[in-house]
Amino acid sequence: MEKLKELWQKIKSIKNYEIIISLIIIAVVLLIYFSVDGKSNEDKAKESAVSQDISLTEGLEERVGGILNKIEGVGEVDVLITFNSTAQQVTAQTENTHSTTTSSPNNSTTTSTSTSSPIISNQNVIVLQEKMPEIIGVIVVAEGADNPKVRLNILSAVSTALDIDKNSIQIYTRSEL
Repeated sequence: MEKLKELWQKIKSIKNYEIIISLIIIAVVLLIYFSVDGKSNEDKAKESAVSQDISLTEGLEERVGGILNKIEGVGEVDVLITFNSTAQQVTAQTENTHSTTTSSPNNSTTTSTSTSSPIISNQNVIVLQEKMPEIIGVIVVAEGADNPKVRLNILSAVSTALDIDKNSIQIYTRSEL
């Protein structure tokens, strides 16, 4: 107890100790507020990105498969598309900057803290732009793939639809189980 009194006396002997204590308290409160608030927003953004990546992949595979089904001789078809990464989302960000200045008789120190967090509207992160990842490979399994003409049509259709090199596409004949 006596040590606390000594510490308090030392703090009181410093000029403008009220300002210093106030700045420390404000800095701690701001750090706690932004660290707790920022984590929840980041978690929401990550969850949203994962669900969108899955739907993006499945949706693209279904669309390509649907188009290939309509080509004469292809028959039933399954498509698998692999990407080199996940989709990149550019989200709207809000940036907060907090500056504190500490003065002593000989010098003055200014400390700035900058934090950014995604902007959320109706519990959804606001996405400004979504960048598609690069496609690194496509596998097509089709009933009619044993016919060279059908195989060439599948190869051309997938290459054109996905804007990828034909060497990145593998076509296989569907097995009859």
